[in-house]
Amino acid sequence: MRALVLGMGSVLMRDDGVGPSALAALAARYELPAEVELLDIGTPGPELAHRIGGYDSLIVFDALRIEAPPGTVRCLTREEILAAPLLNPRLSPHDPGLREALLSADFFGEAPPRVLLVGIVPKDIQLGTDLSAEVADALPAAAQAAADELARQGFPVTVRSEPKALGTWWR
Repeated sequence: MRALVLGMGSVLMRDDGVGPSALAALAARYELPAEVELLDIGTPGPELAHRIGGYDSLIVFDALRIEAPPGTVRCLTREEILAAPLLNPRLSPHDPGLREALLSADFFGEAPPRVLLVGIVPKDIQLGTDLSAEVADALPAAAQAAADELARQGFPVTVRSEPKALGTWWR
């Protein structure tokens, strides 16, 4: 069984870069098996459907625009993502979005059967590389949500005795 964990978003647009930051927080705090691939995908285009194909599980960190306070972590399942209304196809600032990529991957018979979007509500999306305090404070909860999902699916996930440095190349 293989899993892909993606960090989506532009690290040059403050809170829009929460996906790559949450991915870095996951790698810093948890030891993950080789079957779990971590990928900072930035702001993908139409190639996203092909990048997610062939995995058994997909977890995506991304900014999520919903009515909730900044820094709120909300997890959406594959079914919830696909149930988004067609008139509102964007769950995040990216286009095409995760929903469209899942539908395309389904069309080719390559979509991961298990999908979890770990969304974090942004506060400030403008030029800059620092996250708002509210969003930065949400990184441990977002990483924990992904680690819990991987463990629930049977991947051996362990908490590091000493967290690694975040390893963010953009700061």
